[in-house]
Amino acid sequence: MSRAASTSRRLPRSAVLATAVAATLAATLTPPAFAESLLPNGGFEQVTAAGLPEGWGPWKPAGNGTIAVVDGAGPDGSRALELRGDSADDRTAVGRRVTNPNPGKVQFFRVSLDVRAEKVAGYAAAVRVQYVGGGVPLSLVGRTSGTHDWRRVTEYVAAPAGTTELSVEPMLDSASGRYLIDNLTVEAVDAAGVTTASPQPTGEIELAWNFAGLAAAPAAYEIHRSADPDFTPSADTRIRTLKNFTAAEDATTAPGSAYTYKVVALAADGTPLGTTAPATATGAAVFEDQQRTDVLSATAVGKETRLAWRFTAGATGPVSVYAGRHKVGTYDIADGGVTLTNGQRRGADGFTVVRDGKVAATATRGSLQHPRAEATRDRLADARKAVAVPGSTPQKAWQQLLERVQAGPSAYGGSVYSQNCVWGSEAALAHQLTREESYAQRAFEGFVASEQDLPYLTTTNLLESANCIVRLAQIYDWSYDAWTDEQRARAHEAFQRMEAFFEVGHHPNIDRANDKASNWVAVIRGAELAMRLAIRGDGPFDLQERRIADLTDQLRRHLDGAYADTGWDQEGLDYLSYGLTIAAPGIKSSLDAGIGALERSWNRPQFAGLLMRSLSLREKTDRLQWGVGNPQGGVAVSPLFFESTPKEQLPYWLWHFERTMGVGGTTPMTASSQALATVLYWPVGVTPRDPDRGPASVRRAFLDDHGGAYQFRSRYQDKDDVLVGLTNRNDTHLGWNGYETFGLTLIADDATWARSTAKDLTKRELLSKPLIDGRPERRSVANDDSLGQGSTLQSRAYEGQGGGFLSLDGHLNYEVAKARRDIAVDLRPVGGADSVIAVHDAFADSVPHRYDWQLSPEAGVGITFGETESGAKTFLFRKGDSYLKGWVLDPDGAELSVDKGAFRVTRTGTDADFRIVLATGRGTPPAAVADGTMLTLGLTTYNLDDLASHRPSAR
Repeated sequence: MSRAASTSRRLPRSAVLATAVAATLAATLTPPAFAESLLPNGGFEQVTAAGLPEGWGPWKPAGNGTIAVVDGAGPDGSRALELRGDSADDRTAVGRRVTNPNPGKVQFFRVSLDVRAEKVAGYAAAVRVQYVGGGVPLSLVGRTSGTHDWRRVTEYVAAPAGTTELSVEPMLDSASGRYLIDNLTVEAVDAAGVTTASPQPTGEIELAWNFAGLAAAPAAYEIHRSADPDFTPSADTRIRTLKNFTAAEDATTAPGSAYTYKVVALAADGTPLGTTAPATATGAAVFEDQQRTDVLSATAVGKETRLAWRFTAGATGPVSVYAGRHKVGTYDIADGGVTLTNGQRRGADGFTVVRDGKVAATATRGSLQHPRAEATRDRLADARKAVAVPGSTPQKAWQQLLERVQAGPSAYGGSVYSQNCVWGSEAALAHQLTREESYAQRAFEGFVASEQDLPYLTTTNLLESANCIVRLAQIYDWSYDAWTDEQRARAHEAFQRMEAFFEVGHHPNIDRANDKASNWVAVIRGAELAMRLAIRGDGPFDLQERRIADLTDQLRRHLDGAYADTGWDQEGLDYLSYGLTIAAPGIKSSLDAGIGALERSWNRPQFAGLLMRSLSLREKTDRLQWGVGNPQGGVAVSPLFFESTPKEQLPYWLWHFERTMGVGGTTPMTASSQALATVLYWPVGVTPRDPDRGPASVRRAFLDDHGGAYQFRSRYQDKDDVLVGLTNRNDTHLGWNGYETFGLTLIADDATWARSTAKDLTKRELLSKPLIDGRPERRSVANDDSLGQGSTLQSRAYEGQGGGFLSLDGHLNYEVAKARRDIAVDLRPVGGADSVIAVHDAFADSVPHRYDWQLSPEAGVGITFGETESGAKTFLFRKGDSYLKGWVLDPDGAELSVDKGAFRVTRTGTDADFRIVLATGRGTPPAAVADGTMLTLGLTTYNLDDLASHRPSAR
């Protein structure tokens, strides 16, 4: 797990068992026995004619990395595997699979290798082990960085039950430098009592251990550390105690220092049951600091105020600290903070740190009194007002919430842990709103039942566990005042496990320092931030200052990297909702704690505006698609956007919310997973207003040139509204994405005329975009892919309506010499139609291709085609009395067809031009006059070779 650099750091305090361990009495278990290595050619001595290690498959999904076997390069003069990368974008590996001899249980393996590094930097230079059939966890063995000579590394990995094979992959993953590996072995562990100590580039040493064959099941584990490899565990060497968890990190290391670890297993009465064999590890010579955000916190601790700061990596020197307008003093960045007396702060609640004459970070004074986050005094007061309004959306959500809480966990869907954590969080909110302690006791029951069943106790499934841990943080915070000391202690014990779980959790989608845009970051880092803010300063926990700053930084980078100013993100509305429903409690907790670092990044994206332009008023809330978003349904995260919506736009967002997800909406979400957010964040005192009577900011097109994503809407009235989504994949990042260069989604007159794939990415017939040689975009790789290298040549919104003009370049994504789209979205009545879309797609390449211009409507749409009208070929989509009519100009050489429900216009050759006009409406489709590259509807003429000059009048 990423941790920031420091020459020394102290761990969060952990609860110490009441019964002290006489560690000198603990017997070291029989040294573990190992089977022979399962891995053929782990010495890389057998080489193919191509110079690659025999039996190992190359893997190079990105960058210009190289793979070679180098004669004489090994530590004993033998051959060695060499991976080279010249950029942090390089991903280079070889891999092969080995059979798990015991797939029916958790099986441990010892992985050993010799490793050498030269100027290695980036995410990971390591042997990645993936567990085929065992779920999502993976292990990084021998992770290294910098420059060092050959060293022997031995670590242990656990294959989950169900794992049939291990995929063993030496790799440079988003890393540069020269990475050499030799003598790689994978051996099944036949006996237990082993500890893995794995140094991380950021300085921590991660520990994992296992025991088997003990006289009793361990109730707790003590982690011991010493500089002496032959030490005997004692009270002086103990650094941490954990119950019912077998992994943790040591974050108190010094650069370049060697440490030996042993773990003692304890019975329930504190009796030692056994001690692992020692494991020794040397920390990184220089700790990598990944912090990229200046963070300040201010926390009331008794009569004092603790200020803590953390600055972007590499920052040194003095900072000035201000309480209000009063300068408190000058301090060194390395101090990390200062504690102020009441006299020093002079009654101020706002604080600023200034560096080099500029404000670096701000904070307001936060309280450690519970409830700390979300259920604040002001929000609770507003929530009580909101639920008292007869027939209102918050009242309905509140009534249904209470009914579910009374019914118990069975009223909720999902797994046992999911049912109980949601039940508990809703019961905890009920306690806060009613002040009835019985609800807090239900919340405690939900907490215990959920935590005991969480996946993190048996697997390393980060997402599923994080989904509930954010709820457990809410339960604890909102119920704290009604719990007994014993109940709080039980929660503290659980949170200590969760701390350790997050410390050692890894996945490329969260670990890569240069890309924090994946929904994994939102879910995992957001849940952890909510948890740490809920528990800091309680019982065994300190103020968590350094880790909270780290998490704040990662979430700030997620918000800035994943979401455009319009709120659009590449993964689609479902993942936007999923990620932010978990991240938002952590983000709001940080804001409620007075930490100002996320305020701008959270308020910047216009999430409400995006949803207004993307969710229709059709019966099932059909919506614009991109990424892997589904074609219908509400968006659960929506009420969490009430506070971040600009005040002048909030009445119009509330109007739209009520008609889509409110009590009278097309897809009411009063019983959704975020019903409590509807209650807690409802904008009391705001009157919904019709967006069609609102300012231009709620009616104009949304244009995002960075991502290449555009949303247009004709009006906000009913199921006949016209919604248009256009995409170009100008950028890409880790996470889900669709094949969206020249993508189109279109909803009009109670029909979806153009849709996309959602997660059915292999069903190309669901795409509404051009295909080349049957492929949606990139053709040089075996699997469909998107490079994210499109560009926007021009974009503008039309005045007085919701349409606009785009000129897009997609030739790099399509891998052809030319791919350009000019498109005019005219969302006013034209010639009897409700709206018109005129598009000119032009392709060219040095070799001939098949070009398919494709539209995929919803099921049940009738399609006819082939009639000629004024020299243009026409096609007609029908659903009831609604229509989409199209004209194909200059139709010579164009073939019209329908395949698997998708309509296509096909051309072949070295170049292809598609000049197509679409019109939507109800009743009788209009007739048009075509003249070469121009088409006239009513009094409006569209020149398909000069759409940039089209300047429609206001609607």
